Amino acid sequence: MRNLHPGARGVKAGRRELTCGILDEMRQIEFTRIDYDEEASPYYGYVKGSIPILISAPHGAKHYRAAEGKWRDEDAYTSSLAMVLGRLTGAHVLYVLAKTTEDPNNDVGTAYKEAMKKIVEENGIGFVLDLHGADGRRPFKVDFGIMHAPGPSCSCPSHCDAIGRIFAGPGPLFNQHFSARGEGTITCFARKGLGIESAQLEINANYRIVEGKSTGFKADPRNILDLVGRLRGLIQAINGEIAQRASGGHG
Repeated sequence: MRNLHPGARGVKAGRRELTCGILDEMRQIEFTRIDYDEEASPYYGYVKGSIPILISAPHGAKHYRAAEGKWRDEDAYTSSLAMVLGRLTGAHVLYVLAKTTEDPNNDVGTAYKEAMKKIVEENGIGFVLDLHGADGRRPFKVDFGIMHAPGPSCSCPSHCDAIGRIFAGPGPLFNQHFSARGEGTITCFARKGLGIESAQLEINANYRIVEGKSTGFKADPRNILDLVGRLRGLIQAINGEIAQRASGGHG
């Protein structure tokens, strides 16, 4: 996907409905509700939704990765993006809002995963979209980690076609650099531990940073709005596929 701008006709129409108010909303959330550097208990927040999809943002603030013995920086704007997508689609949202001494996406048995398990069980969640941020120098715009190649053994066998359709482009989409295959990943936990489908989405900084808190870096607003439009369309498509399966229909 060399450029997110052009897209398919439906995606472009969806993007026209999104205004710079979305960017203002993301920036407001990031600057006032997400604390990269200070700890809190709990370090995560939850917004209840109305559809059987959960959007996760486990690296919204700094986190300690025990396996590496060091602190890792936040994936800026993943938590605010998750909350905006939740408002636009009705999806449930679980997000990190403060610095934490565990890595919600790498460590096994975290408080974040326990919260996710409860949300999934109490709300009949059928799919988890796990948002992450990638460095702007990465050679991809987005990278969907689905554990294995698209097919029966991947983490979201029912929804790879929808991902491919909505994020269509000349480049590869799946498992380019981050397959989400590790035991501690949210995607692996959802698929193997909770028995539901999931995908990890790595988003290049050039497609998510409205305004960096410390650097002042700003991605092209068109890129961010296009990404939001595509993700909204993907969540709606997956919700439709879940509903169709529940009613006994076939794709």
